[in-house]
Amino acid sequence: MGNNPFSAPSIEDAKLYASWGLDIGYMVNWCITPDQYKDITGKDYQAPTENE
Repeated sequence: MGNNPFSAPSIEDAKLYASWGLDIGYMVNWCITPDQYKDITGKDYQAPTENE
């Protein structure tokens, strides 16, 4: 993320957040890919579904 607090998180940030037990699903298609999500979490990314 460098020194700019307003820059998008990086893959390293995603790994860190996941190591804390946080859900990083919101980062998919923003700063990581579904494949990177699977590499980090070991789970397939499931896009959120709309509530009807």
